[in-house]
Amino acid sequence: MTPQEKRLEAPVLAAFSPQTAAKEPLEFGLAASERTGAPLIIVAVHHGGPVVTALGADVEEGDEKRTLEHLRLGLQRRGLRDVEVKVVQARTVAGGLTRAVDELKPELVVLGSAHRGRLGSVLLGSTAEQIIHESGSPVAVVPGGYERPEGGVSVVGAAFAPTEEGAETLRAAAGLARALGVRLRAISVLDQADADAQEDTQARARDALGELAEGIELDTDIRTGDPADGLAAASQEVDLLVMGSSGRGSRRAALLGSASREVAGRAACPVLILRRGAKEATDALIANVEPPTAG
Repeated sequence: MTPQEKRLEAPVLAAFSPQTAAKEPLEFGLAASERTGAPLIIVAVHHGGPVVTALGADVEEGDEKRTLEHLRLGLQRRGLRDVEVKVVQARTVAGGLTRAVDELKPELVVLGSAHRGRLGSVLLGSTAEQIIHESGSPVAVVPGGYERPEGGVSVVGAAFAPTEEGAETLRAAAGLARALGVRLRAISVLDQADADAQEDTQARARDALGELAEGIELDTDIRTGDPADGLAAASQEVDLLVMGSSGRGSRRAALLGSASREVAGRAACPVLILRRGAKEATDALIANVEPPTAG
């Protein structure tokens, strides 16, 4: 594939903060780019006034300019000359990233989680939520301190509730697990009173997958208590956690949906957030994933 042909494909967009210079979104974005063959575009948001410049405009100043120069030099030293770095000026990070997503139409957006805990999750949620609902692209939120597993991804987890949205999330995770050739884990967090429904939840997970379950190593992780706490704890035992962006229907589904913001800010692994009903965008991402090379 020539560089010109690669440029025409929907890219992976990785957000970069010149203020923190956190590299975790870049590393995850690079891994996703390698697996899908999609070009990687790094977008940095420069906080500006009411006049908004075009993508790529020369708005880098002072410390931000030096940070971005170091970033570009680092990419060149690693031989990553095809990776683009674009700058967008906007009043807010969410506004700048949303405009970049509108223009670039990426197949995946990668955000960082520079903070941990409830405050960090709230700040993160306002940005991620706007991008998820306005772009329709899957959004990966990468925790601070993230490093690629030495052996690569081995377990994909999916937040599962026995609802249509939960089934949709589980099926998307199954497609990703199949493409990567790894195990799938359905993770459910039940109310204490529902603890006796564990066997029923396991059966519903397999029913939700249907034929997709064939050839996939599936196990279930069923916990009780607060959904955000349970999913955050479960994230320590998987390499990637797939979640829906919002819950509808039953109380259990609504709790799971509202937890996505907090879990994304507290998870120990990257969290892939899927907007409800965005099957086409999710299928496009999964279709391009290349299986790991043997040996």
